[in-house]
Amino acid sequence: MGAATERRRRTRTAVAAAIAIAASLSACDSALVPPFSGESAPPTAPPSSAPAAPGSEGAPPVVADRGPRVVPGPVALGGDRVAGLVPRLAAMRTDGFVVSARWTVPPGTTAFGEALTARVAAAVRGFADANGAGWTPGVDLVAGGASTPCSGGSAFAVTPTRLSIDCSIVVASGTVIGERLVIAEIGPDGAAQPAREVWYADGADGGVHDGAGLYAAGSEKRVLALVAEALRAAGRVDTGEDPFAGTAPEAARALLVDSAAGGAGVVVTLAVPGTERSRPTSVHMPWRLLEPFLSEPGATVRSAAVSGDPYEPPSAPGGDDPVDCTLLPCASLTFDDGPTSLTPSLLDVLDRERAAATFYVQGSSVARNPGTAARIVAAGHEIANHTWAHPNLTKLTDEQVRDEVRRTQDAIAAATGVRATSLRPPYGASNAKVRELVALPFVVWDIDTRDWQDPGVDVVVDRAAGGAAPGSIVLLHDTHQDTIDAVPSIIDRLRSRGFALVSVADQFGGALPGRGVLVSHGPR
Repeated sequence: MGAATERRRRTRTAVAAAIAIAASLSACDSALVPPFSGESAPPTAPPSSAPAAPGSEGAPPVVADRGPRVVPGPVALGGDRVAGLVPRLAAMRTDGFVVSARWTVPPGTTAFGEALTARVAAAVRGFADANGAGWTPGVDLVAGGASTPCSGGSAFAVTPTRLSIDCSIVVASGTVIGERLVIAEIGPDGAAQPAREVWYADGADGGVHDGAGLYAAGSEKRVLALVAEALRAAGRVDTGEDPFAGTAPEAARALLVDSAAGGAGVVVTLAVPGTERSRPTSVHMPWRLLEPFLSEPGATVRSAAVSGDPYEPPSAPGGDDPVDCTLLPCASLTFDDGPTSLTPSLLDVLDRERAAATFYVQGSSVARNPGTAARIVAAGHEIANHTWAHPNLTKLTDEQVRDEVRRTQDAIAAATGVRATSLRPPYGASNAKVRELVALPFVVWDIDTRDWQDPGVDVVVDRAAGGAAPGSIVLLHDTHQDTIDAVPSIIDRLRSRGFALVSVADQFGGALPGRGVLVSHGPR
């Protein structure tokens, strides 16, 4: 918990710079891309028939180096090339509009993830505000849910006014990641106003830049000259014509924001001044022609794209992916009465699925299993107090209540180095007197799976995932094998509905309500 806070603090400087890029792009959407119609997702180029370079098996398709030329669009990598990325989905529906926003981020707290999330958040919140409604994330709105990076999927209910954000990964190699966003606002008349941009990051140094950042400052006109050459060769403009002549440096840089790097070069997609504007134009430029114009980050992207090496996502605990529950619909899986001999296998599942959880532990169990308690915290999960011996607190004396809580706090601190910041009373039983005695918020639940009755895996899954709403807190126990067996399907079902899985504290932005406050769900 403390380590997670420190990791997030270290990204703030890089994040601030990246968010500044996002803000400038958001402000310049109309300048970046004039109105186009009919586009809702990035186009994909056909696969190349050229032989693969030695050692490049599994690399992005490479096309023959024939100089700059018009192409159908940038190549998007398949799912096998983007393992390790974390999908995100934000959706909302009202009677007047629908929003579907899909993007993907690296695991853990990264400047790249924060920048893309800030970009999407600005777009969806701005759209909702402009259409007379504050942003309220919803579930059961987009086919496929939040299960697969950049998987597409259409909103179940389509109104005349909508916002669609989709993504594709253009490069993922070594420590370098490049993601393309297409942000399409569709008005009541069906006309779309998309903005297209590619974002890059090098996990080795934390740097984040847009597609224009591939090129050294001052070289933009030279790059656009290559684009003009391709347009003339394709008959898109007259011989001798330069559609970018007289373009100001800032505008030239804006035209290059959608620059998608690949193994053979860069595909720039842009609006060509003075040409038919119903569709964007994509131009492929080989690396050999671009090398003199690359920035230092651009050279890093080139090396990664050409290598075809597998992507190396940042190493981060499975429960430590940051989530803004005011942007995404959140739910919390909570596990009572451990840690037990079953808890390590549960932690394995949560780590594999990159799902955060909250563990309400008994002090006596922590004393018997201190290593497992420490692993809960190291994995990025929240650990909280469930008393020492699981009594009904309303039937104890004042001193007995304090002792149950105090001994458990001390056991947790001794095993993990952190102190619990909330209490779950056994059986959910508390009263005003008990809540006055304990200097912690009291957290119960709104979804009770009754898994302690051993109803079977399928029943536990249905109870946990079927009735959950944004803000739900789901009660489970890591004392039953059926519960452990149900968790993968619970996670899959909740994500297929669009939920992000977070700790209870994260539902409240990391700060739970004050002492003695009783909560059964997150903010709604």
